[in-house]
Amino acid sequence: MKAPMKHVEKHAAKITEKPIAKTEPTAQAEKTIDTTRQAVPFDTGNVPGPKTARAVMPAVSGKMLAKAKRPLLIVGSQVHEEEVLSRAVAMGKEGLQIAAVGNAYAALGNKGLDVHYANLHALASYLCDPNWKGFDGKGNYDLVAFFGVTYYYASQAISALKNFSKIRIISMDKYYHPNADMSFGNLKKDVFIAALDEVVAELRNKKTG
Repeated sequence: MKAPMKHVEKHAAKITEKPIAKTEPTAQAEKTIDTTRQAVPFDTGNVPGPKTARAVMPAVSGKMLAKAKRPLLIVGSQVHEEEVLSRAVAMGKEGLQIAAVGNAYAALGNKGLDVHYANLHALASYLCDPNWKGFDGKGNYDLVAFFGVTYYYASQAISALKNFSKIRIISMDKYYHPNADMSFGNLKKDVFIAALDEVVAELRNKKTG
């Protein structure tokens, strides 16, 4: 005879809901402008030998310009847009001598800057001559920075300086230039503008530092 089955009473597990603790909103982390990404030749045909530009943050470019004894800013025809033009003017007002190539002089010539019109190909030849006295007669330059120059024009001028001069070369355009010593990567417009602001800030720090 089978033993009678005992009735087992099932109790559902009691679930206790714990109140969610309230946390104070944290301050949003400061956005870092990174100009070292996408450091590959913007033009696929512009691939040089084993020595290529080091992708750098904008503060590095600004410090290099601030510390150079004879810096020259080469500004091209892609400078007419107000956001870009105002940054070029700000750099000029911090004491940088400017070579305006293409039609850049039309935008910069009346801004009270130390700006000189130049043909880019002729300028590259002058810069490769160690005996050239510069626009002001005080000697050749020890560092040049390219900014707002049409990519394929800048590429050839930078290549000439890389191979036939001892001048340090910085590209501060929104496209990576592999023949420079230092360059930004390929940047979106908002990152490019923010990077230029950081360069200007470093130039201003030279006065207060």
